[in-house]
Amino acid sequence: MASPQLENGYTRIANELLEATAKFPFNGSQYKIILFLWRKTYGFHKKVDSISLSQWVKGTGLNNRTIRRELKKLRQMNVIEQIQNE
Repeated sequence: MASPQLENGYTRIANELLEATAKFPFNGSQYKIILFLWRKTYGFHKKVDSISLSQWVKGTGLNNRTIRRELKKLRQMNVIEQIQNE
């Protein structure tokens, strides 16, 4: 990362979310997943998005098994919500 500039894009996150996330005892994989989720949603001015497993792998550097396990934990903790396609 040479010289990141706002002109090259940014993700707008509410301070309340950042502060609550910073205080919560997430593990490293969970932080990666949350940050990637914010990028794929808020970074594109969306509230929801359909994110494939391959996108999670590429975006976080985590393996399939870890992503599935940690997404399940985050859903159980009511940190994220999974919306089924109709």
